[in-house]
Amino acid sequence: MRRSYLTAAPADYEAGAVSIEHSGWPPQERLATYGPLCDDAQADVVVIGAGLAGASLTLHLAERGMSVVTLEARQPGNGASGRNAGHVQTFLDDLDALRSWGDRASRFVAFFIEHRDIVFDLCKRHGIDGDAAKTGMVEAAYRPQAALARKAAQWKAFGYDVDVVTTPALRDLLGTEKYHYGLHWREGGHVNPFLFTHGMVAAAVRLGARVYGDSPVIACQPEGRRWRVRTETGSVLAQRVVICTNGHVGNTFFPELSRTNFPLVACAMATEPLPAALLDVVNPARVAMTHYPTGLYPWVVDGRNRLVTATIPHPGRAHDAKTYFGYFLRHLHRLYPQTRDVKIELGAYWTGMTASSSSVYHADFPKLYEVDDGVLALMNLGTWGNVMGPQLGMSLAHALASDCLDKCVLPLETPQPVSFPRLFELKTRHLMIPAARIIDRLQLA
Repeated sequence: MRRSYLTAAPADYEAGAVSIEHSGWPPQERLATYGPLCDDAQADVVVIGAGLAGASLTLHLAERGMSVVTLEARQPGNGASGRNAGHVQTFLDDLDALRSWGDRASRFVAFFIEHRDIVFDLCKRHGIDGDAAKTGMVEAAYRPQAALARKAAQWKAFGYDVDVVTTPALRDLLGTEKYHYGLHWREGGHVNPFLFTHGMVAAAVRLGARVYGDSPVIACQPEGRRWRVRTETGSVLAQRVVICTNGHVGNTFFPELSRTNFPLVACAMATEPLPAALLDVVNPARVAMTHYPTGLYPWVVDGRNRLVTATIPHPGRAHDAKTYFGYFLRHLHRLYPQTRDVKIELGAYWTGMTASSSSVYHADFPKLYEVDDGVLALMNLGTWGNVMGPQLGMSLAHALASDCLDKCVLPLETPQPVSFPRLFELKTRHLMIPAARIIDRLQLA
């Protein structure tokens, strides 16, 4: 049954608050749902939020034998975790942004490299059907880019399988001769983030974790040396509380967390399923694709033979699905003229909110906040969620299980409000993306 993608109010698209059913990631058949917390319980750890980070934290705590209760305001994957574009990017774009960390982030980078395949590893280990495919990635450019050559050399030194490629190889990978330079990463690929998140939650439950949906937290208060986390219909008393709600939008407890990030609305689209013959022309290698340097229209071919892409909508026009799908089709037609005579239809359109720790692209690394004694927040995952969410959930779980927070690869910080929180939106949505669309149309970069 085909979903309608224009039934929500324009304001809901602008707020990234349209129902997760508008996302192209949920399957046609309904997944298991989790009932609300309806009594009082106790646990070692309460996790608030069942997105990529919260699901991974829950799973890895359960693997370590800890008693864990996870409370989700709606259902797993409802937020950014079920709304992103599905890329599994196993490299970082800007290590310079980490130089201010005490050890220049050497432990964090080493951990990221060691566990770069965490998405595929977790799917295999726990039998998660997350449509995860290690197809590799291509960063493609119209002309030679010194920055790409430097990036390839840097990550080759870390042991990555990546090469600079030119027109012949790009033609074989992508099916187009428009690109003349790029990087072929044989690392990474794509995943259905909604199914992957649900799969981690299901695996955690099998290991003894208790997960409750439709259970928004209304209060988090100290009770002796522990914390009482309350919903409308129940509560949990625990030694530790970990908040994994990313932007923390709408919650009244610890409101300072909502002021620690730079919010930005993004939109995503999925086509109707395409014939295999067309996909053999458009991206025959099925790699995850991104254009360098504009980053416009990163896209993947998912297991349902759809093209899934994302972009940043015009100010005040996040609901305008036809405009953004039109942009993508024109981009696709320029790369693949043979698609101009093929009917490619929009199958799903949705929006979501990112929560970044920096107003600078690719410097938006996650944060681990100590909100109070015994209360932590793993927040502001930005553009790295599909890989870093599971990684950092694992790292923090191991630190909590050993009762040594220093073992977590993120530095522990105090929540600080950012200055000019709309700066990221102003720069990106009002200036950079409109300019990038012009540059892309004229093939200037």
